[in-house]
Amino acid sequence: MQPVEPQVTTPAPYAGQYGRPAPYPGQYGQQTPYGQPGGPAPAYARRGMATTPDGERLAGWWHRLGAYLIDGLIVGLLAAVIGFSYVSRLGTAYGDFISQSLRAAENGTTPPSQSDLLSQIYGPLAAYVAISLVVQFVYQVGFLKWLAATPGKLILGLRVRLREHPGPLSWGTVLMRWLGQFGPGLLGLVPVLGIVGNVYRLVDGLWPLWDDKKQALHDKVARTNVVVRRR
Repeated sequence: MQPVEPQVTTPAPYAGQYGRPAPYPGQYGQQTPYGQPGGPAPAYARRGMATTPDGERLAGWWHRLGAYLIDGLIVGLLAAVIGFSYVSRLGTAYGDFISQSLRAAENGTTPPSQSDLLSQIYGPLAAYVAISLVVQFVYQVGFLKWLAATPGKLILGLRVRLREHPGPLSWGTVLMRWLGQFGPGLLGLVPVLGIVGNVYRLVDGLWPLWDDKKQALHDKVARTNVVVRRR
């Protein structure tokens, strides 16, 4: 009887489900999750949409405008409620002025002077403007520090963040952003200079339309970006 030689078998590759070899990463369309080395870029980045340096999608101008209008409506309502007595006095003064002017036109008498109207509305108007500024300051600064977004931005899924890296906004950043956005508007309280303030606010609001980083001027001052961050 001849000795039986032992047979040497080559181990088969690791078999996956149904006896098929397990695919290597990237084989058969397998993808690495976002954020890992070698993973695919998010769809909006592949479409050439603007992002922060770490890849977070930047908000478009229409989204920012929508949030601004929502916030403006909320702030206006809050200021009207808090300063209702001054708003009522303004309405009464204007109503009386119009009624007296109409009666004077019908009777052919001297109409009331505008100086009388200005003297009646100056005090209530100044008080209402002051209330509006305080409400706007507390609203903007408070919500940005607390939630990194105002209610208008939250409704539209937007957040404010530092451009170079995410993280909580400091008091300095929030205050600089408010001053860059609303500070020049205070010039409106001064005759003639109000025109400069209004022009600045218009340019500031339109700036993201042509800026490659989608920043308004107040974003550049505070080094922030508005990003899309729906949960």
